[in-house]
Amino acid sequence: MKTDVPVIVPVLDRPRSGNDASAAPTGKQPADRTVTPIRVDSVTALRWFAAAGVFSFHTKGYFNEIPSLTSLMQIGYEGVPFFFVLSGFVMAWSAKPGGTARQFYWRRFARIWPLLAVTAVVAGLLEKQWYGTPFSFTGLLYTLSFTQAWTTDHFFTVNIVTWTLSVEAFFYLAFPLLYKLLDRCASWCLGLIAVLMTAATAGTRLWPVWHHYPAATERLIFASPLALTPMFVLGICAAVAARRGWRPPVGARVSIALLAGVIALCWAWTRHPHWVSHVVPAPGMFDALFMPIFALTITTVALRDVRSGASLLRRKALVKLGEWSFAFYMCHAIVLRAFSHYGSGASPGVRHDAVVVAIMLVSSVTAAAFLHECVEKPAERRLKRLWTPGRKAAAVPA
Repeated sequence: MKTDVPVIVPVLDRPRSGNDASAAPTGKQPADRTVTPIRVDSVTALRWFAAAGVFSFHTKGYFNEIPSLTSLMQIGYEGVPFFFVLSGFVMAWSAKPGGTARQFYWRRFARIWPLLAVTAVVAGLLEKQWYGTPFSFTGLLYTLSFTQAWTTDHFFTVNIVTWTLSVEAFFYLAFPLLYKLLDRCASWCLGLIAVLMTAATAGTRLWPVWHHYPAATERLIFASPLALTPMFVLGICAAVAARRGWRPPVGARVSIALLAGVIALCWAWTRHPHWVSHVVPAPGMFDALFMPIFALTITTVALRDVRSGASLLRRKALVKLGEWSFAFYMCHAIVLRAFSHYGSGASPGVRHDAVVVAIMLVSSVTAAAFLHECVEKPAERRLKRLWTPGRKAAAVPA
């Protein structure tokens, strides 16, 4: 499946006022964006853990003999909404005035489309080679045009994780307008919007289950770009509030502990589904529980970096894995499919399966490193060079 997926290295502008690096303007005025930005590497590292969660979700079938472990790995799906919240936060966190909408859209296109195209073509060709599946040019067209998440027949076409990029593309399209509107809201209004976005997500998860819609209709209510937009909006609200000077009542360590607690709670719910009547603890049903915790964790971790606080998340290895996370996300399903084709899908024992999953993880990371360095970064640089700024339109966040 982020995320903002998951898709840019976030930065934060240092405010000029005061001696504290974490200071930011208060009230409704935006932060001073004219000074040199700094990297928030801990947030980049968080992307790796979200991507690894999605990987665990896709490999949970290897541990069917251990239901408790399978239930825990099922929660790895929540890496997807994490990326959506992160995307809103990162784009609002690093927004600067003076660009145009066309520049913003081109930079986003250059960031995600080349790797999307390469992995989609590879996935389609391998399916044709291994299983004789006709190459779906229609599915490829939906994928490359970022429209597959609006369909019912091609939602999981070609590479099963690319539907999330269709969602992300809609977020990018809406961001300049959303940011402009939310940046004008009072701080109390941002808090109210955050609550409403969480409630809206809970509604899109419960409504189709209670009314027993057909699977195709349920998917559109559950996972269409419009249904997932509240996660993106929540991330924007958190970043705008933080840039104005709002500080969460807890720090990064407490927020991470709270996140671990919610994971444990949801894991227990999957083990005891009777706890909540008429609600099956399936993937995605936990989204509304995780959304505010994700926003809190991302905000506190970013602010800790601004204060130059100690953080294990800034270790070089974790930051590098975070930089590879988009490529890892895009290729891991292909790697899993390759292992399945060559016979690793058999489950002779838990120990064997653990070794197989470890090998698949290492293989996915290796492929991600290659794709990031040899496809993702070079293609992004070349596409950005093609952009020739024309006559500037009204300034929008870029």
